Amino acid sequence: MSGTNPPFTMFPQRPRESSRGLVSRVGAETLSSQRFLRRLSRTLVGAVASPFLPGRAGREVALRIAVRQVFFTGFEALPLVSVIALLVGGTMIVQAQLAVALPADVLGTVLVLVVLREIAPLTTAMLIAGRSGTAIATELGNMRANHEVLALLSLGIDPYRFVVFPRLVGTVVSVLVLTVYFGALAVIGGWLASVTLGGLPFEAMQGGFVNALRPADIPLFLVKGCGLGILVGWLCCHYGLEVRSSPTEVPRRASQAVVNTMLACVLFNTFSTLIFYWLVGPPVS
Repeated sequence: MSGTNPPFTMFPQRPRESSRGLVSRVGAETLSSQRFLRRLSRTLVGAVASPFLPGRAGREVALRIAVRQVFFTGFEALPLVSVIALLVGGTMIVQAQLAVALPADVLGTVLVLVVLREIAPLTTAMLIAGRSGTAIATELGNMRANHEVLALLSLGIDPYRFVVFPRLVGTVVSVLVLTVYFGALAVIGGWLASVTLGGLPFEAMQGGFVNALRPADIPLFLVKGCGLGILVGWLCCHYGLEVRSSPTEVPRRASQAVVNTMLACVLFNTFSTLIFYWLVGPPVS
């Protein structure tokens, strides 16, 4: 971990006193942003490159840690995701039937366009960020404050390989799987709401499903699931590692991690949707 700007330092760096001039302040902010982006990219590159480092035993240990992270991030979040998915799907159908009285085929199209393509991936990513992202940022922040990361470095253990990479794998796998789970339960919740209200059966919505679903939905799902999962794991790990030496800094960094992660997820989801419709065409032919 050599270099002029090491990713992990033992003592906090003292900020230089800024000049009162506007140009100096703008220059200082620009340099600070550049250093932050450099550290941010180093976190992702270091985590992605870590599995290709030599050492079979190290890869096996990192894989075991990643499996535990998938269990914590994905499996233990199933009850929360289940309740929210059923309520979201049911609410969509209630609004569509009671407020607008849409026909059955349009209800199926709404479930695909709104729930499966947009709400399912974005809501899943935000749930993972709020639940597991906070825990990740807090855990890594405490490790930094207690000099555990420095201890790993002194023993020749790469923190990117054994700390960041497993959590990144856990968030990516969890967001991908839970997005499918969320979408399926949302559709079931919509059907249950429709039956409860005495509306049309689920078979009547199949026409809208067939008309709205496209083969391009598969790559869209993969791009959104992987991209949102990477953002959650990457940003939460990075902000946790940004803690210097004070334990009082941990809650602030954890809050920054969750807020900035949710904002990044919304921006990524929006741009992914715009590019998808630009390449594929209108949502309904």
